Amino acid sequence: MEVLNKNWSPLIKDCAKYYTGKQARLWSFEVKREINRSNVRESFFQALSNSSWAHYGYLVAPILDETKADTKNELEMLCTRHGIGFILLNVDFPEDSKKLIPARERSEIDWNMANRLAEENKNFENYLNKVDIFCQKPTKEVLESIWYNINKLKEIPTKTRKKK
Repeated sequence: MEVLNKNWSPLIKDCAKYYTGKQARLWSFEVKREINRSNVRESFFQALSNSSWAHYGYLVAPILDETKADTKNELEMLCTRHGIGFILLNVDFPEDSKKLIPARERSEIDWNMANRLAEENKNFENYLNKVDIFCQKPTKEVLESIWYNINKLKEIPTKTRKKK
């Protein structure tokens, strides 16, 4: 037998223990200001590295420079090969953002990667604390108290749309 969790923090061990029967899908988003020819590979591989723990990983940006066709082609090739999606973010009206390339679902959480990221990033550790709470008691009340509820998007003040 090989013990896989000997170097994991107690939080990661807890999450992995309670997460054995998938109760939710975990998503990761790497947000950039712009994707262009000079940064497409670096941005993509940051998204890949920082989201390899999740079921779905996305690179997100409000600008995709398509003045050079090879930028979009490179992005599509990388995303398709590695299962990362791309979302073109509408900053003014996020609900109008476009999923240009869908992410491919990973069947398992990479708990080793999650452990490494949690050690390096307090925000990620806080995220995993919420996952842990939900996995231990997956009730509607718990869900609504710890997560942003996408169904309440209409309640969040946004810029007023201009009538066309």
